[in-house]
Parts: sequence; C-alpha cells; structure tokens
Amino acid sequence: MSTDQFSSHAQSYRDDGVVILKQVLDAKTMGMIEAAYAWSHSHLTAALQDFASDPQEQFIADTGYSVKETAYLTLLRESLLPDIVRALFGGKTDVWYMGEQIFYKEGKRGTRRTPWHQDSSYTNYFGQSMAAVWIPLDPIPLDCSFEVVRGSHRGIRYNGSRFKPGDDTAPLYPVSELPRLPDIEGNRDQWDIVGDAMVPGDLMVFHMGSLHGGGATRPGMRRRSLTLRFIGDDVVWVEQSDTPHPDSSIARRAKARASGKSVAGASAGESAPAPLGEALWRSNKYLRVRPWAE
Repeated sequence: MSTDQFSSHAQSYRDDGVVILKQVLDAKTMGMIEAAYAWSHSHLTAALQDFASDPQEQFIADTGYSVKETAYLTLLRESLLPDIVRALFGGKTDVWYMGEQIFYKEGKRGTRRTPWHQDSSYTNYFGQSMAAVWIPLDPIPLDCSFEVVRGSHRGIRYNGSRFKPGDDTAPLYPVSELPRLPDIEGNRDQWDIVGDAMVPGDLMVFHMGSLHGGGATRPGMRRRSLTLRFIGDDVVWVEQSDTPHPDSSIARRAKARASGKSVAGASAGESAPAPLGEALWRSNKYLRVRPWAE
C-alpha cells in the first residue's frame, strides 16, 4: 500500500492531533505486530505498571525501547508504520523511534477505564512532530475503545493522572503549576471526543500532547494494544522538574532507575539531558527509522 494516501491526513493531524485509519495494516504487518507484542509481554521490564483496581482484574502497561530485538527491528524496518507517521508529519522531516508500550486488560467483572491524561505531562520534550501509533490486537467495541479529545494538543497541559483507583484525576505532581485534570468522563458532552470501534488492521495516531484515555472492558473481554512512539526534527527538550507523587508509577520507575535497572519511558522529574530548546534527535538517544539509519 502506498503511503501517498496518508499525506491527505497531515492537515487533520496537525489541527486535531488525531487520525483514525481503518484497515491499513495487512496480515503480514499484523503478524509482525503480534510478534513484537508477544516478545514484550514475555520480557516485562522494571517500567511495568499495574493499574488494576480489583483482585480479579488484570490491567498492566509496560514501556520499553526494544530496538535491539529482531521483532521490533523487523517491524520498524519492513512495515509502513514509520512511513505513515512521516506522511502525517508533512513528509519532510526525518522520523525517530522513541519506544513502545504494551497494554493488557482483562477481568471476570471487566476492567477500569484507562484514565484521561496527556503523555506530555510525564515527559520533558515537546513539539508538533510527535506521534503515538495505537494499534489494537483484539476487536474492541466503541464503548471499550481508545479515545482522544480533538485539538487538545494545542491547549492546556494539565497535571498528569497518577492512575489512582477511584480518582482518575488524582494529580501526578502534588506541587505543580500545572492545573488538575478536569473530569472529562463525568462531563463527556462538554468535550469533542474522537473514537470508534476498532479491529485488528485499524490504528489510531495521536499527538502525545492530546488528552486521551481508554474505555473500561466488559466481563471476560480481553483488550491488548501496542503503542509505538515517534518524533520528528522539531521536538525539543523542555523544562519538567516537578516531583511526582511517591505512590505514582513515575516515582517507582525513577527508584528502579536509581537502583541501576534499565528503565525506558517517561522522564518526569528528571533534568533534561541536553540544553533546553535543543532538538531531541541530536542527543542520539533514539533510532532514526526514516530514512533508516544504517
């Protein structure tokens, strides 16, 4: 499939911060995605987060940067996914891979929602050319699917959710100038929410500054998804030095990193590893995937 068709979505992506693309991943690509997900699920890391709110519920997320693994190298090199991202960025920037995140949700009584949040609340970089490619591995009905608030990447950056059971807006940073997350779920009619039923072969691309969240699952339903994150050349280091709540997954990751473990993922509470305003790609932290870095 040619990537030319995706260039027509570039303006929508810039304005809305989200596009939904139906049946753009063929069987070969879905096979590579399944292989990458299976590798990650069998090699969970120190960044593992358990968001379950019920003993009978499984709700985990794990973040990695697995560019040394064949499953991910094959997917990044041989699939159209980085090309789709480049087209949505406008077709001119190089594209770098930032890492992956897997989600697994299943429970006898169903599972809780993935709280509304912005990935940019947990990181120390920002720019227009940021993309998270969310890929479902199971059929997901509309009420259980992934959702994004249209245009929110151009608005307020809120304090992050710490995914506290019973309080989805509990702030990640106890002391911060960032405003507390609004109760989007309790006031859905006041927000321009984008979502759809999804099946394998579909994907959603959203800007990491967009407000997004995931529906609860029904009893006995399994919901697996793989998210791949990419940046372009305009993404720069920004100030983010608020101290996360000690019970948050961010704080637990920082503790694991301080103990010597290799932990990929969010860098909240850390100093930027390069001068503020400098492009991330210059740090050589990430793999350039378009054009492919030989």
